[in-house]
Amino acid sequence: MIRRLLYVVMVLALAGSVSGCGLVRSSIASLKSTADFVPMAADARALAEPGSEDVAVIAAKELSGAIATVEREQYRPFAGPVRVYVTRDEESFAAFTGVAKEVRGAVILKLFLSGGLRKEPDRIKRILAHELSHLHLGQRLGIYGYNASLPSWFQEGLAVIVSSGGGAEKMSEAGAAKAILQGKSLIPEDTGSFFFKKFAASYGLKPPMFYRQSGMFVSYLRRHDEAGFRTLLLAVEEGRGLRESFKNAYGMGIEEAWQQFIKQLKQGGPRRNMARNIETRNRSGKIAQKGRKR
Repeated sequence: MIRRLLYVVMVLALAGSVSGCGLVRSSIASLKSTADFVPMAADARALAEPGSEDVAVIAAKELSGAIATVEREQYRPFAGPVRVYVTRDEESFAAFTGVAKEVRGAVILKLFLSGGLRKEPDRIKRILAHELSHLHLGQRLGIYGYNASLPSWFQEGLAVIVSSGGGAEKMSEAGAAKAILQGKSLIPEDTGSFFFKKFAASYGLKPPMFYRQSGMFVSYLRRHDEAGFRTLLLAVEEGRGLRESFKNAYGMGIEEAWQQFIKQLKQGGPRRNMARNIETRNRSGKIAQKGRKR
């Protein structure tokens, strides 16, 4: 009985990591059997619900490459088996995940892709990689750690850049930058939450805008100090908190890095190098970074 209660609590926490879905609905959906899903010939790790074969065959062909991309970009192999469940259609996807049927992918204990992707076949590869990014971190940190230690902007921003824009296709960088400069932006917290996680709606944003802003900020962090970003992500994957890991990797807090990012957007010219800024501050004695190798 206690084990069953713990399972339900974990499912509720995972459900809380999916924007726009009710906790109860997702927890119930996660218990739905996938026994009818059939492994695809091209890659048995991709499983198709009868009627989803047209989408699943593409996912199967892209799966090995997507796994390799995530492992390369997130610096470690997957900690557990990878399986991708492709649902028959949007309604079936909603039934298995508890997520709105307009969504195209979700990780609710298992990774699901929506059969609705047949309407947007060009997105299959990106959405697959996006969800694999979530699965990769989730396997290493567990349900509690993934949600409690990581804010949604970091989770989604990483998934967006790893998947080359997956989830953010409906919002351009120019549009997202304009919104940020108008004060219509996310606020990058330095920790997550087990039950009270913030999502796009928490900042008055639509999901594509939130994903694009998150992706732009995470991309900025990686682009301007790739060694620091690697140090950050490896520490996060080892279960260290984001606040401490970020400070150790970049020598500053997330809020300060966000303000530098906004300053770059305001300049609108050549992008400034964060690593150079960090080295300059080191020379002035304001930040001590010891033992960093570049």
